[in-house]
Amino acid sequence: MKNKRNLSLGLILIITLLSSITPIALAKTRQNHLVEFIYDNQKGDGTFGSAYQDTAYAIEIIEYFNAYSVEVLFEATKSVDIEALKTNLIDQLQTMFNDENIDLYKLLHYLDTLNRLETLETSLDSSLHNNIYRYLNETTQIDGGFGSTNISTTADMVSTFFVYNIYTILQETVVNQTAHKTWVLSCNNTDGGYGGDKLIPSTIVTTYFAVYLVDALGDVNDLVNKTKTLEYFKSFYIDDPENTENFGGYLPDILADITLLSSTYYCVGGIELMDESELNGDATVKWVLNHQNFLDGGFGDWVEGNDQRRSSVSASYYAFNLLKTFDSLSLLNEDIFQIELNYLILIIIPSIIAVIIGIIYFFIRRRRI
Repeated sequence: MKNKRNLSLGLILIITLLSSITPIALAKTRQNHLVEFIYDNQKGDGTFGSAYQDTAYAIEIIEYFNAYSVEVLFEATKSVDIEALKTNLIDQLQTMFNDENIDLYKLLHYLDTLNRLETLETSLDSSLHNNIYRYLNETTQIDGGFGSTNISTTADMVSTFFVYNIYTILQETVVNQTAHKTWVLSCNNTDGGYGGDKLIPSTIVTTYFAVYLVDALGDVNDLVNKTKTLEYFKSFYIDDPENTENFGGYLPDILADITLLSSTYYCVGGIELMDESELNGDATVKWVLNHQNFLDGGFGDWVEGNDQRRSSVSASYYAFNLLKTFDSLSLLNEDIFQIELNYLILIIIPSIIAVIIGIIYFFIRRRRI
C-alpha cells in the first residue's frame, strides 16, 4: 500500500514537472515568433499576405533577419524560393505594361521586392526598365508633382511619393526637383499638416509623405513651418501613462480613441526626419512590444469590440520598422516562455504521461508476479 502511495506521489510530481518544463523547452524568441508568422502567411505562389505590399514588407523583414530559410520544430523547413518569386513578380510587371494597366502602388512594391531579392540591373531587362522609366516621366505635371497615371492632369501627394521612390529604386534621377518640392510645399495647410493636394485637408500619411519628399528633394528645413508640422504630428501622441493600452502610441486622427501601429509608424517617421529628440522612444518601444500577439507571433492592433489583436503582415512591418527606428530590434531576441497551449503541447504532454503510466503499471504488475 505504501509503495502504491509513493508511486502515485511520484507520478504526480513527474506530471507537474513536465507540465511546467514543456512550455519552457518549446519557448521561442520574439523574433522567431515574428518570422514564423510571416511564413505562415506565405501563399502557394511564393508571395505573402493578402495585400500587394505585404510581399515587399515580408521580404524586408526576412532579409533583415537573414531568414530566407528557417527550420521549425516538427515542421518542414520554411523558405523563400527566390527564383520562382522573381519570375512571378517580373511576369506581373510585364503583364501590367502589356495590358497598359499600370498601378503605381503595385509597381513600387513589386520593384522593391525584386530589388531586395536581387539588384534590378540583373532582374529587369532593358526593355522593361525603359518602359517603366518612360511611364514615370509621362506622369510628370507641368506645375510640379506627379499624377496617378500618364494621362492625369493633376498631381497628388501619394502618387508623387510613389513615383519618387520608384525612380530611386531604378537608380534614375528625378528632373526638376525644385519644381516638385515647390508643389509639395503648396499642399501645406494651416494646421501644419499637408494634404493630398492643394485643396485637401491634412492627414498623417500625406503629411509624412510631404516631409519625406521635402527632405529628399532639398532639405527638411525647407518645410513651410517645421515647428508647426512637428506639433501636428505630436498632437496625435498619447502621453498619459494611465492610459496603459495607448501610452506611447499615436492616434490615426483627432476623433480616434485607439492608437494604431500604422499611424504611429508615420508620425514617428515624420518626427524623426525633423527632430528625433521630440520622440519618447522608451514609451513607444514598450507600446510596440505590447502589440505582439503570441497566439500567432505577429503584431496587430486592437479591434474595437474584440479582446484579441488581429495580426497582419502590414502591422508587423510597421512594428518592425518602429523598433528599427529606435535601435531596439535586439529586444526581439528575448525568449518568451509563456506560449500558447497549441496542438504540439497537447500531443507532447499526454504522450509523455502515457509512457510514464505505462512504465509504472508494468513495474507494478511485475512486482505482483
